[in-house]
Amino acid sequence: MLSLKDFIHGPYIKCPKCGKNSFSVSIICDHHYFRRCTECYYPDPSKGEKSHKYSLPKLNKKVIYIDQFAISNMMKFLNPATKSHRKVKGDIFWGKLFEQLHTLCKLQLIICPDSDMHETESLLAPYYESLKRIYELLSHGISFRSHETIKLFQIIGQFNIWIGDIKKYDLNVQDIVSKNINAWQDRLTISINRDNPQSLIEEIRTNRDKVDDYVKDIFIKWQKEKNKDFDYWYKEEKKAEARTLIELYQKNLERLLKMSYGLIPFEPDAVFPGFANKAFYAIKDRLKRKGISEEKEINKKLSEFLYSETFENAPYIKIASMLYAAMTRRAAHQGRKKPPGRGFINDVKMISTLLPYCDAMFIDNECRNLLLEKPLCDDINYGTKVFSLSNKEEFLSCLDEIKQSASEEHMKAVEEVYGLNWAKPYWGIFKQEL
Repeated sequence: MLSLKDFIHGPYIKCPKCGKNSFSVSIICDHHYFRRCTECYYPDPSKGEKSHKYSLPKLNKKVIYIDQFAISNMMKFLNPATKSHRKVKGDIFWGKLFEQLHTLCKLQLIICPDSDMHETESLLAPYYESLKRIYELLSHGISFRSHETIKLFQIIGQFNIWIGDIKKYDLNVQDIVSKNINAWQDRLTISINRDNPQSLIEEIRTNRDKVDDYVKDIFIKWQKEKNKDFDYWYKEEKKAEARTLIELYQKNLERLLKMSYGLIPFEPDAVFPGFANKAFYAIKDRLKRKGISEEKEINKKLSEFLYSETFENAPYIKIASMLYAAMTRRAAHQGRKKPPGRGFINDVKMISTLLPYCDAMFIDNECRNLLLEKPLCDDINYGTKVFSLSNKEEFLSCLDEIKQSASEEHMKAVEEVYGLNWAKPYWGIFKQEL
C-alpha cells in the first residue's frame, strides 16, 4: 500500500522543526521543488505551516531523436530475455550509447522524445513492451505529436505566410511535444501498458507490406528515368503533395457521402476528419475570417495556396521531396540496383517532420548519406547534427561535449534535488525478466 513516504525521498537535510536529518524532497516542479520531513511531516498545511520552496536554474535541454533501430539494439543489449542479446552484447557501442543518453537525461541536459513511429514499429516487434520501456525511459513521458499533426501545423504556418498574417513560420519544438521540455523532471514516470488488438497489429503489418511492394515497383520505374535529373524529381515530389492532399480529401468526402446514403456500411472512424480534411477545414475557416464567404472563392484561394511556392516550402515537403529525389537519382544515374528497405518511407516521414526541431538525430546510414549529398546538405540547413553508425564515435563525443558544457551551478542543483548517485544509468531495467 502506498503512503506519503513513497513520494518523498532524499537527499535529506536537517528538518527546521524536529532537527532530524529527514527533510526530504517531496515535489519537483518545472522550475522549483519542495521539501517535507519524513518524520514529523513538517510543513503541515493543515496547521498553517508554510511550504518550503526552492528555486532551480533554468534549463536548455538538447532535443535528440533516436531512431527505432538504435532503441531496438539498446534494448537487446540490456535484455537477456531477447534472442539477439548475446550477439548485440558483443558490440559495446550500444552499452556506451545507453549509458551516455540515460545519464544526460537524468542530468537534465537532454531529452529524447518518443514518436508515433516508435510506437508503430514497436508494435510489429516481438518485444513491444521492452522496446516501449527503453524509449519511454529516455523520453521521460515527453512525446512528439504525430507526424500528421506536425505536418498540419506546418501547413497552417505556411498558409499564414501566404495570406500575409506573418512573415516567417517559427519552428518551435515546444509547439510539437506533449510536455514542457525544459522542466526539471520528477524522479518517477508513470507508464500504462495497454492491450493492442491483434487486428490493429495486422492492419499495420499489411499496410507496411503494401508500402514495401509500392517502393519496389516505383524503384524499377526510377531506374528507367535516365533523362530526368534531381531538379525535375524534386519539383515533381513537391507538387505531388498538393495532389495527394486533394485526393485524400475527396476520398474522405466520398466515403461519408456513400455512408449517408447507405451505399456502404457505417464505419465509426469515418466521422473523425483525416489529416487532409483537418488541413482544408482550418484553411477554409481562416479564409472565412478574412471575409471570403462564397464557397467558390474559398475553394479557388485554397487551390492557389496548394499550388504555390509558399506551400511547397513547408519544411516537411521540402525535406521529404529532396530525400525522394536523391534516392531517384541513385536509381536512375548512380547505378543503384537494390530498392531501399521497407523502413525507408517511414524514415522519410520521421526525418522530414522532426529534423527541423531537433538538435541532433541518430538515424540509419542510408538516410544520413542522402542528407550529406548535394544539394541536400546545403538546402536542409536547420542546424541539426545528424549521426549514424558510420560516425557513431562522433555521436558519443557530441554527447560527452554536452555533459562537459554543464555549468557548476547546474550540476550542484542536480545533486541537491536528486542526490549524488542519481546520474547512474538504469542498467537493471530488465533484471526482473531474467
